[in-house]
Amino acid sequence: MKKKVNPRRRPATLADVNKAKKEAMDIAITSAWAILFTALRDKEGFGYVRLRRVWDEVNYISDSIGKGYIDIDDLVNELKEHDITLE
Repeated sequence: MKKKVNPRRRPATLADVNKAKKEAMDIAITSAWAILFTALRDKEGFGYVRLRRVWDEVNYISDSIGKGYIDIDDLVNELKEHDITLE
């Protein structure tokens, strides 16, 4: 006997998978930034002006990576040399 198939079921397309992946990445990135900025604010005493300067520098570095001026591996290796391992 054949199983009934739900007529409302729609198979996921590659676009659906990519959209879900992007949404998950956006949530993960937003969460990581929120954790970092909260730690800087609560534990290191950064005010909102300093946090804004950090955010502007992050955007500047991101832009430099996008333009190929620097490489993310170089940044990771530099941090690793100072005992900050990102995993």
